[in-house]
Amino acid sequence: MERKSIFKTNFAETSSPKDPENLFHTLRERAPEIKHLWSQQADVLRTYHKKHLDTSDIAIELPTGTGKTLIGLLIAEWRRRARSERIAYLCPTRQLARQVHEQAKSYGIQTSVLIGKQRDYPLRQFSDYQSSSTIAVTTYSAIFNVNPRIEDAQTLILDDVHAGENFIASMWSVEIARSEVSLYFALLNLLRDAIDTSVYNDLSDDEWEPRKALLIELVPGAVARCQASAIRDLLDEYLQPKTSPKYAWNTIKNHLEACNIFISWDGFLIRPFIPPTQVHPAFSQAKQRVYMSATLGAGGELERLAGIGNIKRIPLPQNWDKRSSGRRLFLMPGLSVAEDDTLHVLGSAVQAFKRGLILTPSWHDPDGKVAVNALDSRGISLLNANDIEDSIDPFIKSENSALVLSRYDGLDLSDETCRCVALVGLPNGTNLQERFMWSRIAAHALLRNRVLTRFIQGVGRCTRSDNDYALVLVIGHRLVEFLLKKENQRILNPELQAEMLFGIKNSRDKESDHFAALWEAFSDQDDEWKEAEGAIVAQREGFSQQEDPISQRLQSVVADEVSYLYARWGDNLGRALECARKVADGLGGEETKAYRAWWYYLSADSAMALQEATGDDIYRSTALDLLNRASACCLGIKWFARLGRANAIETTNAKRENETTAAAVEAIRQRLTEWRPVGKYFERKVDEIKQNLRSTEYKAFHLGLKGLGEMLGFEADLPETDAAPDCLWSLDCIYVSHEAKSGQTPSNPLSVNDVRQAASHEAWVRANCPLEKDAEIVCLIESPRITIAREAITYAKTLYHVTPNQLEELFDEIATVLRRVRSKITDFTDEKLIEELYREINRENLTPEKIVKRLTLQRVSTMKINGGNSVK
Repeated sequence: MERKSIFKTNFAETSSPKDPENLFHTLRERAPEIKHLWSQQADVLRTYHKKHLDTSDIAIELPTGTGKTLIGLLIAEWRRRARSERIAYLCPTRQLARQVHEQAKSYGIQTSVLIGKQRDYPLRQFSDYQSSSTIAVTTYSAIFNVNPRIEDAQTLILDDVHAGENFIASMWSVEIARSEVSLYFALLNLLRDAIDTSVYNDLSDDEWEPRKALLIELVPGAVARCQASAIRDLLDEYLQPKTSPKYAWNTIKNHLEACNIFISWDGFLIRPFIPPTQVHPAFSQAKQRVYMSATLGAGGELERLAGIGNIKRIPLPQNWDKRSSGRRLFLMPGLSVAEDDTLHVLGSAVQAFKRGLILTPSWHDPDGKVAVNALDSRGISLLNANDIEDSIDPFIKSENSALVLSRYDGLDLSDETCRCVALVGLPNGTNLQERFMWSRIAAHALLRNRVLTRFIQGVGRCTRSDNDYALVLVIGHRLVEFLLKKENQRILNPELQAEMLFGIKNSRDKESDHFAALWEAFSDQDDEWKEAEGAIVAQREGFSQQEDPISQRLQSVVADEVSYLYARWGDNLGRALECARKVADGLGGEETKAYRAWWYYLSADSAMALQEATGDDIYRSTALDLLNRASACCLGIKWFARLGRANAIETTNAKRENETTAAAVEAIRQRLTEWRPVGKYFERKVDEIKQNLRSTEYKAFHLGLKGLGEMLGFEADLPETDAAPDCLWSLDCIYVSHEAKSGQTPSNPLSVNDVRQAASHEAWVRANCPLEKDAEIVCLIESPRITIAREAITYAKTLYHVTPNQLEELFDEIATVLRRVRSKITDFTDEKLIEELYREINRENLTPEKIVKRLTLQRVSTMKINGGNSVK
């Protein structure tokens, strides 16, 4: 009998394949059904091996279902074998890491799954990674933390890189939730002077309303620097040890001046604009970083999320720009029916398909909250990311259920696993920084490609191969409006353009119950659907994907953006000012005005920091000039107008008026979205307001006043407390109270009681509203009466009189403006639309100040006395 040695002696190195493509053919343990590489996989691997073996940062884009994971694993395995490198393959979640591990086994590639608590990594598997015996498959969080155990990988494969965006940034992002009550309010009160009084009061109010989702403030850099010491003391005291906020705080607290502080009703976010990944050795010391995604996007967003100034790209294989996996039926019920009916369609679809995937920007998104509540009310079981963190099985095995996620990529729900996906809400606010950039300063040019990337990735979650198919519901007015814009459609691939056009056409002029017939035919793949399929294919052949000139401009400045970040991080203020100015100067053109204004602000902030550091007033002059440039770029954006006024040497009435007009423009723009960019809803809403303004029934007239105020850009309320106005319009420092007497007969005079009621409103406003020092309170009495009782004159000194006919004239003028602007929504960029709206309300004298002047032409105290002459 042959004696078996107690020693291991078979450890000779196997020969290394010459390139990743040849490596595939040596993988003898791969599953028998995996016989060969697809042509696009081979093309990408050849380009990589020929041109990018030593490129430090390389990005690979392959559409869903084209074998991206195998490419990443072959690159990783080849570098492990040929160069004896330690390789870490990063996934967004533990579930996806296990999924990649199983795929690697089917390819015959050995991996070590290193997930969960670092101290609990299996010793054997971790040592296999350390000795370059296997590839470590792990999560982004395993690398991006303050003390990573995987700290010396020589190659990093970053899979589904856009899904890893927040994991990367989280290492330098301190998030303080409102639930941390003591810390939230301590920080809010510390920074109170940087916030509008009305916004501060809304943030202090514990009752959540959908409009509060848009309340996002950025603390100006000068204020943050002034309070930096107090902020450090506060967070050092309150943040609990061994928590994510504490770890992140330790990475940024000595660089607080390089960070932005965002405030919302939900919480605070403190972070640098771009994550400084190059100061993190576990990331920066890798010889090569390979970024992979189904859609990389354009415009430099990959560089911004990775903190790298220059990332080379391997382009899509030839002719793949026209393709996407599977077939999708897009339906947009909001083009035809009201919100409640839209939610009915969503619930019916989830139940018809047994389960549905719901993708929403965050749990705080107002559209997402409403949709989730509607599904819950129908008895549909709701699952979230925690339920599938380790396995997708809880969702696959469920029925009458919806999986609600804020992750748009990295999820594989093929075939019967799930055939219904709903995108609920515009995917533009996965963190407070994004929400601020979109909703407060309208930097849509920056985020447009990011939104489109998430949209493309989201709609591909349930169509994972050529023969797969899924229903895609698009829910939320902002998302529908975004997708209707021609400039957004044109940069989609032709397949998606055709599917979108088909969905838009077939979603119009429908009742809520009509949509089921469409998805039933699609699901059955019957003769009617075959005819529809032919129409989509024919449309696809007539489309082409257009290059986006805005993206090219954004890409051209991203290296300077990243340089600015590291200059600020290293406290090199002169270099930061130089880089920020280069970015602003490089962002020419109408479409990037808002983002250019942002970089003028960052330039001004660097100049102001230089003045504070050196005492040289030349930098203050530079800062003021840059702030004026920022304001001039975006006349319709309140945040820039307010910042310019706050830092001006002398505040003029014109500056204040510009700020108030900008606030009105923002509100009107939001109203146009809520009242639908296309379809009949807008005209129904406008006609309803008009009819209410003509009504002599007091409740209807009050609703008409509220609607008119909203059309004009005011926040309009119908207070219900004793002695309150019938309606109150407010905007910045302007308050207009209304005492409505539309049911009165013209022949009689205004009485003492009428006038006393209206005269009491000023005191009510002062007692119940958050007033700035320079607040203007205007008290109106609306009545068809044109005379006043003599005994009422005494109480009428501060009142103004308006007739319902005058209000109707004002309504007609603003309705005409809204119709003109609305007709351009799908043709104009958002930045251009805001400019157009600003120009229109100025041209028609419908700015808030002009409206107030118009409503205060007739003092009640000078009205004609009943039976006599007017008072002089």
